[in-house]
Amino acid sequence: MPQVFLEVSDTGTGMTEEVRRRCLEPFFSTKGERGTGLGLPMVFGIVKRHRGTLDIESAVGKGTTFIVLLPMDTTHAREAEPRAQAPSGPLHVLVVDDEPIARDVLTEYLAGDGHTVETAVNGREGFEKFKAGRFSVVITDRAMPEVGGDQLAAMVKEVAPSTPVVLLTGFGDLMNAAGEKPEGVDLVVKKPIRLATLREVLAKMESRHVHGIGVDSEGSIYAGLTQNRGVDKFVRVR
Repeated sequence: MPQVFLEVSDTGTGMTEEVRRRCLEPFFSTKGERGTGLGLPMVFGIVKRHRGTLDIESAVGKGTTFIVLLPMDTTHAREAEPRAQAPSGPLHVLVVDDEPIARDVLTEYLAGDGHTVETAVNGREGFEKFKAGRFSVVITDRAMPEVGGDQLAAMVKEVAPSTPVVLLTGFGDLMNAAGEKPEGVDLVVKKPIRLATLREVLAKMESRHVHGIGVDSEGSIYAGLTQNRGVDKFVRVR
């Protein structure tokens, strides 16, 4: 199959071999407090979703080259992917993330589906905006300066217990596998999130009869159907 070739190079300080091997890991950064370690993992995730590959060549003092290969014909991939379930109507969504790229991607996804979006750069700003508005759902990063996603979720539930809170994290798979869900969080999702998954998450957040939602490593969403006060059974919804 024909491929599109994209090569981006810089003349910076370059990477050691150890850094080159780890630079695609979520939250790995050599910039200290100035870096989040999410930029390259998000790029890698986007390339993988388009059935492409990403190679990195680098040497200390000689700069870095990123080589992306993408298939030209994606018709089959588009036809094979079923249309995601969407929410019943436009939502007012609060997106909280200190990483500009992550905020921009989520905003583009949501606005493209007709939702109204407000953003904040950390949990403190997010909570102030939440108190001043009426939001259908809060989508927040976990690791942020000042106030993180765990704290924000608990604060939101204190003032609005019925507002759904979705926590995005690069460790979403590990947290779901371990059954770890911070207080106030309704759903933990691996970062970066696919548009199809985001649509289904929002649709499920609207349902009043769903309890114990989870996402597995393949992006499938599981929901525990409530009966009386407990969880009757878990069903796969995608």
